[in-house]
Amino acid sequence: MKYKHIFWDWNGTLLDDALAACNAVNVMLDNRKLPRITFVQYRDYIDVPIVRFYEKVMDMSKESMESLSVEFNSLFRSFLSESPLSLGAKEVLSAFSSLGIKQYIFSSSENKHIEPFLQKCEIKKYFISVIGASDCYVGSKAERTRAFLVQNGIDPNEAVFVGDMVHDCDVASFIGSDCILVSAGHQSEKALLQTGREVVSSLPELYNKIINSVG
Repeated sequence: MKYKHIFWDWNGTLLDDALAACNAVNVMLDNRKLPRITFVQYRDYIDVPIVRFYEKVMDMSKESMESLSVEFNSLFRSFLSESPLSLGAKEVLSAFSSLGIKQYIFSSSENKHIEPFLQKCEIKKYFISVIGASDCYVGSKAERTRAFLVQNGIDPNEAVFVGDMVHDCDVASFIGSDCILVSAGHQSEKALLQTGREVVSSLPELYNKIINSVG
């Protein structure tokens, strides 16, 4: 097997929370008396840096990213209780762990919001570390993830990054690692396919692809 390390994105990859995010955005649009967007539109519009998403749904000359981030996160957390783990997540994490593969979470979310879910879903034991953000502004996770690899002596060629957004591919490219994208999360399959990276529709499909990989 090619990989010794798997770096998992959290939102939309291991946690099925894309609909919760769309619902939060629609409340924000309601508050501004702006048209709601469909879930399909949400997946087409979502982007990083996140300001590019907001520019598609509201007048950013009247907004600040700081206040939007605070507002979104408050609403998003109110919908999160409805969000389960992605289909097959627990089984796939357990299977990789039993094979001796080291697993990590790399995320734009804050650690303090990820950790409770790991405890609640009883999956914390599968992860060596959680590389989350220190604030709520959804910045790039590339620099801190690369720093983590350097500090821990991890060979990028022995790692694969798994995510549901083009930004996850960008992080993997920045670091020099392989990337597999899952099309069941926040960003549309069309956008993911444009990266030229491998795209799978589910975590069980991802598992089969990784265990059959060769160096």
